[in-house]
Amino acid sequence: MKTLVAYFSASGTTEGVAKKVAEEAGADLFEIKPEVPYTNADLNWMDKKARSTVEMNDPSSRPATTGTVENMEQYDNVIIGFPKMEYSL
Repeated sequence: MKTLVAYFSASGTTEGVAKKVAEEAGADLFEIKPEVPYTNADLNWMDKKARSTVEMNDPSSRPATTGTVENMEQYDNVIIGFPKMEYSL
């Protein structure tokens, strides 16, 4: 069985975990990248107007992404990693 670890990491923390998971699982790695990279100001979660805060609170403002996984059909399992700040019900 072939596994892919796909991750979105705004500050690098999730990236580090994704790389460890991929290494342990013997999986391929794919970074989900925003079309517009984040700046330090964007990631200031204490600022209610910062990009990350707005995106967290408004699902319709989530960033567009770039890139695709080639030959996605080759994967039996996909592990997705993302910052918890990006998750809401």
